[in-house]
Order: sequence, then C-alpha cells, then structure tokens
Amino acid sequence: MLDKVYVFDFDGVVCDSTNECMITSWNTWQKWNHKDLKRKSVAEFSSEEISEFRKLRPRVRGAGEYFILNIILDKRIEIKNQEDYEILLESYKENIPKFKKLFLEEREVFRKEYPTDWILLHTVYEEVIEVLRSINSEGKLYIATLKDFLSIRMILDYYSVGIPDERIFDESRIRSKFDALQQILKISTSLKRDFLFFDDNVTHLYESYADGFNVYLTAWSNPIPEYLEEAFKKNIPIIRDFKQLYSIINKGT
Repeated sequence: MLDKVYVFDFDGVVCDSTNECMITSWNTWQKWNHKDLKRKSVAEFSSEEISEFRKLRPRVRGAGEYFILNIILDKRIEIKNQEDYEILLESYKENIPKFKKLFLEEREVFRKEYPTDWILLHTVYEEVIEVLRSINSEGKLYIATLKDFLSIRMILDYYSVGIPDERIFDESRIRSKFDALQQILKISTSLKRDFLFFDDNVTHLYESYADGFNVYLTAWSNPIPEYLEEAFKKNIPIIRDFKQLYSIINKGT
C-alpha cells in the first residue's frame, strides 16, 4: 500500500495571519500612494478597519491581490460575491505583480526588524500544528501556499515543525495550488488518489477536485459563507472542526 500524501495550505489553515497581512497591506498601500506612513501593531487600527479587512481577507489569493482589497476599502466598493471580486481583479490585473513585489518588500523589512513580534502576529491553530508535527515525522507532509517561503519557514521553525525546505511549495515555486499538487505528484511514489489537500479558499480547490485529487475545504478559520455554499453544491467535503481533521488523518494513516 502506497503512503498517503498530506498537502496543507498555510494561511487560514495552519494559522490566522490576518493581523500581519493587515499591517503589511496597509503599509504597502501607503507606499504605493507615495505616503510616508507606517503602522506596526493592530492597536493602530480602528475596530471598523479591522472588521472590514477581516471580511475581505478570505478572498485574497496571494500578496498581489491585496491591491484589490485596498481598492475595495479605499473606494468603498460593495463586494456581494466572488463574481464581483473577480470582475474587479480583472480590471486591475496589471497592478497585481507590481503590488506583490512591493508587499513582499514591506513584509521583509518588518520581519527583519522585529522577527519575534512579526511571528507572533500569526495565531497558529495548535491542533493543526500537532497534526503537522506528526505527519512530518512520517515524511508525509507538504505545504502548498501562495505565501513566501521565509515566512513559512520562520513560523514553522518557531513551532517546531521541521519540514524540509523542498517540501514547501511557496509562491516562488507554483502558479496555483493545482500546479503544486501536480509537481508533488511527479516527485512522489504515491498515486493521485492517495493525496489529501486542505485549503480554506474553495476557489483553490476546483481544479484539483475536477482532476481527481482528494480535497477538503477547512472551515475553522470562519470562511466566507459563499465558499461553504459552493463547496456543498460541488460536493467538496467541508471540515468544520479539528475532530474531523483528526478523523481524516487517522483513516489515512
């Protein structure tokens, strides 16, 4: 029997990175607009700013799309569904690569100056960390994310998840989550049916699900209700709590 392969998204699955992303996104937007303004803590944001950012954050797929989030907030655009978001994304698509570069530069500055403070802005899900440690000790763990490598490395090292570098498929190595699964499949001795992929954004799961990978929408990070509805319509399994995660992992092992 071939080994199972467990592939985890990072933001929203392993940890809640909203606070760090909010600070970095805000600082990047100021720089984009040629303003010399910086924030370093959540305390510098109003409750309204935090609430509005949290509503939109689950739709963001990669650093460049924080440009769209800031456009929505700045222009007070109402986003009713994923289609509204995609239309806006298409309108501003030429800015996404430029904003991504600037965003990652701002993150690097923050991370380098205040490494521990930066890490602690990420609230890890301890139950998931325990699962990752266990799977990693068996050599079955991969990370597939549009986050940058060093961020993942620093956070996982801080919480003693010593996954090898080559098993982290970050934004520099992949075009999409489906691309990550295809790359992992090529280097694995396991079959497609032995893969289990966990992500909190349902739009990341469509291609992989259609291609025959086992995918799961995780719901412990309070995903957008629309994502849950879409998963239900498409028969994509939803994991609502850590007990369900444990059950799936135990069945696989």
